[in-house]
Amino acid sequence: MSRYIKLNLDLEEIDLYHFSDLHVGSKAFHEDAFKEVREDVIDNPKAKVIFNGDATEGKTIDSSHFNPEGLKPGQLNIQKQADYFTELWRPIADKTISFGEGNHDMYLMPNYDVMHNVCKDLNMEAVRGGYQTWVDINEGELILFNWHGRPALPRGAKDPIQREANQRAWLKNRLEGLGSAHAMYMSHTHACLIQPPIEKYSLIPSGENVKGRYFKESEYMIGGEKFIPVDARWYVNTGTFRRTGMFDYTDYSEIAGYAPAPIACTKTKIRNGKIKKIKKVIL
Repeated sequence: MSRYIKLNLDLEEIDLYHFSDLHVGSKAFHEDAFKEVREDVIDNPKAKVIFNGDATEGKTIDSSHFNPEGLKPGQLNIQKQADYFTELWRPIADKTISFGEGNHDMYLMPNYDVMHNVCKDLNMEAVRGGYQTWVDINEGELILFNWHGRPALPRGAKDPIQREANQRAWLKNRLEGLGSAHAMYMSHTHACLIQPPIEKYSLIPSGENVKGRYFKESEYMIGGEKFIPVDARWYVNTGTFRRTGMFDYTDYSEIAGYAPAPIACTKTKIRNGKIKKIKKVIL
């Protein structure tokens, strides 16, 4: 399900944190790291938060990935994992502007609607998102597109520099056709990647001569609607708080050979209605 959230916010100064892929209940959830960055949000009067899915580990007993040895004591079932997540999120609930779902949350719906119950308990129904969530601030002044994601990142290049460049290009290509937004965010892969708007160089006619200019594309109108060109957007993969591989049990990430990812989230610096910078927050 996609959701469209319209908000009115003062965009003079906002630090927007994107959290995703906590997987509460799993021993691999790095709770200390999450609490550390949560304190930054609590202490920052400019902070707002978007959650982009996978609140709990949430594997049911009939799942091929269910492993009680990989779950934290006291969090062996979905209800207890959801309750624990709710208490972790409570201190920043009033700063949350979108609360979207992930594949772990979606698969649980026949048994338990984690997102519904968390949003109800924390009075966040108005900002409940979907698997895809549009956040429209001040009637299009700033538009943020959030998708939990599904595909895996390519890992074909041998050189690490080229590999990351390929992944950022893939991220842009994968997201750009899903809609028009100033920034487009994906999660799920657990990677933390940021592709800024592309700066270009061109010769521009100037009177009887030409001048070289660096420039970035700007938004324009199509049929009365704002369109942000694909090269003018930010593209972001938002990171994770789930560690890869553990030493006291066999984890499905280890079996699948998932590449290790840093414990990270992202922080979008918004000033005077514009995105000035998006950076990684590595824990």
